Amino acid sequence: MTDRNPARGATRRRFLAAAGSGVAGALAGCGYRPGGGDLAWESSLDTGGLLGPGATRFAVAPDRLFAVRNQSGRTYDFDAETWRNVENASVTAVDGSGTTRLDAETERQAVAPPAVTETSVVVPVEGGRVTAIDREAAGFDPGAREPTGGTESEEAEADDVRWRADVVESEGGESNEPEGANESTSSPGIDGVRASARLVVAVAETDLVALDAETGDPAFRVTGAWPDGDGSADRIAVDGDDVWAGVAATGSEGRSEGGSNDGGTVFARFGSTGERRVTRSLSADADWLAVAGDTIVMGEAGDRLVGYDRDLARRFELHEGSLPGRPQVVSADGSRFYYSTGGTVRAVDAAAGELSWERSDLPGGPVAVDQEGMYVAENGSGFGTESQSRTVAVGADGEDRWRAPLPEGVGVDELFAVGGRLIVVDDGELYGLHATPGERWSLVG
Repeated sequence: MTDRNPARGATRRRFLAAAGSGVAGALAGCGYRPGGGDLAWESSLDTGGLLGPGATRFAVAPDRLFAVRNQSGRTYDFDAETWRNVENASVTAVDGSGTTRLDAETERQAVAPPAVTETSVVVPVEGGRVTAIDREAAGFDPGAREPTGGTESEEAEADDVRWRADVVESEGGESNEPEGANESTSSPGIDGVRASARLVVAVAETDLVALDAETGDPAFRVTGAWPDGDGSADRIAVDGDDVWAGVAATGSEGRSEGGSNDGGTVFARFGSTGERRVTRSLSADADWLAVAGDTIVMGEAGDRLVGYDRDLARRFELHEGSLPGRPQVVSADGSRFYYSTGGTVRAVDAAAGELSWERSDLPGGPVAVDQEGMYVAENGSGFGTESQSRTVAVGADGEDRWRAPLPEGVGVDELFAVGGRLIVVDDGELYGLHATPGERWSLVG
């Protein structure tokens, strides 16, 4: 993203967005049909209040984009007639039309990206805690909300919180439950979460901790899953009652495929109560895991992409060069996924176990996916023919659906496909773009 004055840039972008919406509205009466990449709406993550924004983390569902944004500062409590210090996180959601669908807060600041289930936004927060926000808590009044400061009495009043669970244990074996904000910031924490409709799984230092997704009650704990504390949510996959993870071997589990017993890491499938249903040794460490339909896909350290069935029988192996982080999975049965690395975008059919297509002529920026295919955007270089920021939509068959410049003055930090729109994140601004081809700048009778 190009350097510019944030306040000045935001004002100019809002003006351009309003102008663009006005032009589209005027042309609509003449039969104008917006094309892919045309601006549909503009919104902001900045509430304009007294609290200063911190790190923002996103999670996407087919119908909504969720944003968890840390915030801190001082706010005035009119009931107590005093100023209060606040350190927590806002949890918001917008749909494809740009309508706000959620406006809530956690009691502490977030420490890792959220996970989304059918009912909750699951946020790992400071102090080794997981907080589940009701994603359907739509009966809110953002203007009437008073930010919470994180005290236990304030936590109890939050109607949009479904449950809270402290998952990091102290040396004494008790849950780590700090009394104040300062203590929570220095407490052992959570490295990440994954979730399904049935389970929420947290990487809690050396342990894998699973919770009931509806209640937050403990489901099981794998103590010492990562003795060196190097666990990562990227190396966990959750689907229904099953959890797949690369964890430390126990007993004879470290026996490699060649027959030697070298300890180390095994690939395990855990049931809903923590039993190891299946394990298999690994010839290389797993960089990431993802569920793609009935296939568990692993990106191995190095250059291999390996697909397994749910019982860890190998289905396919692809040599794909340097692998990126976790891919984005899509399609009706969830079997198609996309990833971008080294200037090349690839689509893989996990059900068939083969590369569907690859292209090296696309922008090298953020990627978003939906049922229609994938989208990629990048900021302009400022020089030559590629000086303008742009977006390209590619169909499931690998062919271009449309190409369009981004609205003037808009850069791209993140890109998401939600409800028939592309949502571009530029600093704290959100821009909703039409995702369907349409007929840009054409009049119909």
